[in-house]
Amino acid sequence: MQSKNIGWILIVLGGIVEVFWVSGLKYADSLWLYILTGIGIMFSFTAMITACRSVEVSVAYAVFVGIGTAGVVMAEMLYFGERFDIWRVGLICVLIVGVIGLKLISKEGDEEIIEEFSHELGLDELTQNNQNT
Repeated sequence: MQSKNIGWILIVLGGIVEVFWVSGLKYADSLWLYILTGIGIMFSFTAMITACRSVEVSVAYAVFVGIGTAGVVMAEMLYFGERFDIWRVGLICVLIVGVIGLKLISKEGDEEIIEEFSHELGLDELTQNNQNT
């Protein structure tokens, strides 16, 4: 099993690559750019799926999509001539705060607490006995 740090690195990299492939879907005009876009899609989703082995899925997905959404909106405004709108920037900030909030209240440490209570209550022995019979 991979560490949570590797999982978070994969989520961030996958989110960043998502920004590029989403823009690639809109602006690709040659076979080579379509191929690069396809590679980006495969990389970002593979990174996300792999990261979910060690990170809570709901939080990982929210961070992944949040990076992609915020990144695409910012890239459109900064590089592709979309008009700058204070409402867009404000809502992106709300999105980022929401994703950070989800991460802060995630239940990644709850499994250890549940295992400890199961052991203290003898539930893990019951589970083992049921599996052996």
